[in-house]
Amino acid sequence: MLHKRIIPAILVFLLATVLLPWTGFSAGLEEGYVTTDDGVRLFYKVVGQGATTLVVVHGGPGNTMDSILPDFKPLTEQFRIIYYDQRGCGRSTLVLEKNRLTMARHVKDLEAIRLHFNLDKLDMIGNSWGGLLAGYYAVQYPENIDRLVLLSPASPSIRLLQASVGFIQQRIPESRRSRLQLLSIPAMWTKSRNPRETCREFFDIIKPVYFPDMTRAPLMKGELCGGPVQAVRLQKLVNERTWQALGDWNILPSLHVVQAPVLVVHGSNDMIPVKSSATWSETFPNSRLLIIEDSGHMTHVEQPQKFFNAVRTFFQGSWPPGAVDVRGEKKVDEVFSPAPGPN
Repeated sequence: MLHKRIIPAILVFLLATVLLPWTGFSAGLEEGYVTTDDGVRLFYKVVGQGATTLVVVHGGPGNTMDSILPDFKPLTEQFRIIYYDQRGCGRSTLVLEKNRLTMARHVKDLEAIRLHFNLDKLDMIGNSWGGLLAGYYAVQYPENIDRLVLLSPASPSIRLLQASVGFIQQRIPESRRSRLQLLSIPAMWTKSRNPRETCREFFDIIKPVYFPDMTRAPLMKGELCGGPVQAVRLQKLVNERTWQALGDWNILPSLHVVQAPVLVVHGSNDMIPVKSSATWSETFPNSRLLIIEDSGHMTHVEQPQKFFNAVRTFFQGSWPPGAVDVRGEKKVDEVFSPAPGPN
């Protein structure tokens, strides 16, 4: 049995498995800081030169934009993309207090990004934990959403998230579970002589959680354990305290206020059961669910052509082929089976 401390971290942490440093790309590069009303400085980068601006919200909590930015390069030819390190992460202010790591604060930060860039409405992609954050933003500011993509989103309620525990356990080799349990303790990171190595070992162990087909893991260019050393050192602590601040969440009763089109993308072999994303989609008033076969939690890496084609189609104003309206299904449990374990 995996220690309960492990589950939130490996359910919605956006995994980056490539251990080589990312060299980046420079098309239309712009970077700087946005200062929030409580004094937090949010580091941002803008890449791409398209006519439409997308805001991308990275996974975690505790990750940085570097975990997803390199793998989203295919979108830079069509879109101008804004990334930012969330509070407590990367090159942003490294706050640790739980009362400054609340979802309400994260939502205000995202609004600060919108205002800084003078965006009337947001076209936005939220990945994993970032999908949950984007959902809360959409509920707080529904008038500010143009179109929203939730990519492998964290579950909309703690109850649905807890349903993934069994699939996590199935995918981690038994021989490595005790080491994983030890590395899931924040003090192992804060006291480490080399927190970057500690981070990489942690994510190396849980690669099978995210990649059902391990031959695809090396395709990922994102770097989870990059950024300043001190940010990496505190990353696990920020993750734990952010989840503690969120508490017993359930956003579902509030999703009815979001009238904008929402595309929920889910890998058929994600460790988060399809029911979780189906529940997101069926609860939004104007949503479609796109199941991408032969992929897990990292659909944009495992099936990039299918994912990026769907994103382009959606932000051009149409539902992508294969996206279905799941509203009206009386028994979601019977329609969508859970994600299987490894073969």
